[in-house]
Amino acid sequence: MRLPAGTLSKFFPFLLWWPLVTRGTLKDDLLAGITGALIVLPQGVAFATIAGLPPQYGLYAAMVPAVIGALWGSSWHLVSGPTTAISIAVFAALSHLAEPGTQQYIDLVLTMTFLVGVFQLALGLARMGMLVNFISHTVVIGFTTGAAVLIAASQVKNFFGIPIPRGTPFYEILHQLAIQFAAINPWVLTVSATTLVTGILTKRYARKLPYMIAAMIVGSLIAEAFNLSKGQAITGIQTVGALPAGLPPLSAPDFSFATLKTALGPALVITMLALTEAVSISRAIAVRSEQRIDGNQEFIGQGLSNIVGSFFSSYASSGSFNRSGVNFEAGAKTPLASIIASVALVLVLLAVAPLAAYLPNAAMAGILFLVAWGLIDFQHIAHIWHSSKAESAILAATFVGTLANLELGIFLGVFLSLVMFLYRTSKPEIVPVVPAPEEGSYHFIRAQGRPECPQLRITRITGSIYFGAASYVQQALQQIDEDNPQQKSVLIAASSLSYIDIAGAEVLAQEARRRRRIGGGLYFYRLNQTIYRSLREGGYTDEIGAGGFFPVMTDVTGALYWTLDPGICRRCKTRIFKQCNSGMLPDGFRRQRLLLATDCSEFSHAPEDIAILLARQFGVTLDVMTCVASDEQDDLAQKRLAQVEHQARAAGVDCEVMLRHGRQPVAEIVATAATQDSNILIIGRQPPRGDFKEKLVGETALRILIGSPCHVLFANGKAKPWQQRILMATDGAPISTTIADMTTQIAKISHLPVTVLAVANTEAERARAEEDVAEKLGQLRIEGIECTGSILGGTPDHAIIETARAVGADLVVIGNDQRKGLSRKLAGQTTDRVVGGLDCAVLVVKRAPEPESLVAAVRNQA
Repeated sequence: MRLPAGTLSKFFPFLLWWPLVTRGTLKDDLLAGITGALIVLPQGVAFATIAGLPPQYGLYAAMVPAVIGALWGSSWHLVSGPTTAISIAVFAALSHLAEPGTQQYIDLVLTMTFLVGVFQLALGLARMGMLVNFISHTVVIGFTTGAAVLIAASQVKNFFGIPIPRGTPFYEILHQLAIQFAAINPWVLTVSATTLVTGILTKRYARKLPYMIAAMIVGSLIAEAFNLSKGQAITGIQTVGALPAGLPPLSAPDFSFATLKTALGPALVITMLALTEAVSISRAIAVRSEQRIDGNQEFIGQGLSNIVGSFFSSYASSGSFNRSGVNFEAGAKTPLASIIASVALVLVLLAVAPLAAYLPNAAMAGILFLVAWGLIDFQHIAHIWHSSKAESAILAATFVGTLANLELGIFLGVFLSLVMFLYRTSKPEIVPVVPAPEEGSYHFIRAQGRPECPQLRITRITGSIYFGAASYVQQALQQIDEDNPQQKSVLIAASSLSYIDIAGAEVLAQEARRRRRIGGGLYFYRLNQTIYRSLREGGYTDEIGAGGFFPVMTDVTGALYWTLDPGICRRCKTRIFKQCNSGMLPDGFRRQRLLLATDCSEFSHAPEDIAILLARQFGVTLDVMTCVASDEQDDLAQKRLAQVEHQARAAGVDCEVMLRHGRQPVAEIVATAATQDSNILIIGRQPPRGDFKEKLVGETALRILIGSPCHVLFANGKAKPWQQRILMATDGAPISTTIADMTTQIAKISHLPVTVLAVANTEAERARAEEDVAEKLGQLRIEGIECTGSILGGTPDHAIIETARAVGADLVVIGNDQRKGLSRKLAGQTTDRVVGGLDCAVLVVKRAPEPESLVAAVRNQA
């Protein structure tokens, strides 16, 4: 059976890049491979020394594992082999179990390498590449820094030429250095210090030269000079010894139960460390090479390299940053460069293996001091220290733990990182937001001191609501109405909400039920479909409320506006929603704006009392204006306004006063009502001069009524704030609907009964009147207002006046359907006589605001 090409590439990933090898790429890969072989020669010897193995094992680890990793890995530039971190981990994990360098120690290392490969391969096949993400960058830096210190500490005896037993703890090494300070071997110290300085200077001033090789050559020459002149017995300078030349010998891990049990723990630690190192390095290089890295395939490649390597005398390997970086910089195009480097290393080893007999241990110690220093990432340590105290604590704990015990250090770091992660995710960011001010926008921005709705708290939750965060979220939501009992409803801007588990869903359902009991609700905007489906499958959408979820680009505030308390909306001044400024309250009634025009005469006290009462009942700010003809009258006018303002504030009503200048008070009043967008204009009414029956309203009041762009409430000197009953007159005309709306609003906030009156003088008129009255009574009763109806004959003005007196009405609401005309005739005889014939307040409802041209005409006529 023939497998598909895609399946073959999964099992044999080198089939993806092998066809890309051409004469041009082969040349680049050959050059990069030879460069890599020269680089790994001193590194391999140094890393094997760190691991407590004979020097040649570091070179073996750079041969077969590199070939297998290149063939089965996903990165085209990652080079597998021995690394500093893995080497120190091997030594720290196994040196106390067997004497480093002995066959028992080597067998234990090979067994552990085999187990590391098995674990890596299993994780790769199980698609568990994400596990390396649990080892944070901070933990890796802390571990690497601790490993660097341990590397330097392990070479103290070779650097200073003092006897310190293998496996001595870090703190004891420092103690031994202090007490044996006087016994430091000057010949050994000279060789090691010279090697160290040579490496530093070469790395700084001759960057094109391999600094390790240069330092080793200088150190070896000085050591050989000392031994020739003084003798090795006097100088005490020991050498590494000749390396065996040839291919890596075959080996067999020890599969006995005791050995497997002993190597199991260290293998787990090195598995995670090696995978973290390999994936991190491959991703870092992929950023520059623009190659996509498959973490799971990299696990498989690393696992196979360690399994096969354990049978070819190789200890645990991983991705080498130095060799991988050099491989990329040298121009490698395919993984073939890594294979060429391994072959070239065998040839180089055949040539230089005998020369290792002249390599002193002191020079190796100097080289390893350089390696240790290079492992410490001072830049990132400083960045972590200044940016996050929590991360700094994790870094310090990992560093100290690594010094005490390598396994303890990395596990401690991972544990603290997870604890810190859980702590942070247990407190998701919950911030208040408000609608964005841009026209047509549907998103929200942070409140940051901006006014918020006093009834609806909009909050954005960033993160997850899971079992660890459920209690915190519940407390935060409950705190909202504890701080502001009026905020009974909460809208969650959920675009940044990533996950909700069962515990979180239970908390949200419980909070939704609680808010419904107090008269509010819990709502969601832009909750992603995955979370919504999860809630729906669990039945939580029904508990929260199926109508409580609003998708993207929904006018959610427009929908929730109609659920708010209109009583609070009447008094609200923030008005952050578009609907708040539409002039309509959530109960469907118009938002009122009141204007009191006063001259503070003896006829102004009644309208002032009524205006203040109406503003308090509507819960709105009262605009108060007066007009003077000249600047000399300003002081007196200011005193008048101050008196009214003081009276209003004493009644709990906010007040805005305005002083207008002009010799035409009617025009100024009309213009002010237009500019303030007033709904009701309250004025006093002086009794008419003379005994002319036509002039019942008063000349000034009549002109204001004609020109006003809004409803006008008249109050003569005898009018009092209404406390008994409202009389509404209707004739079935279109304006009667507006009359009914205004009456309903006033009756509802005043808690007063209403009498609906119609006039009919024929049977046909009576039938229409009965239908009209029944309709108005139904509208009032829907709002819970007590009401009665009455149909009388005669003239409308006489019927209204007599009924008002008979029922004891102290507010009469009538209509004026005249849009045009400045004459008394067009003002309407009924309106004129009712206003002039009653002592109580009379609200004249106008059909619609007058256009600006009419206001200008009134100003000119006046």
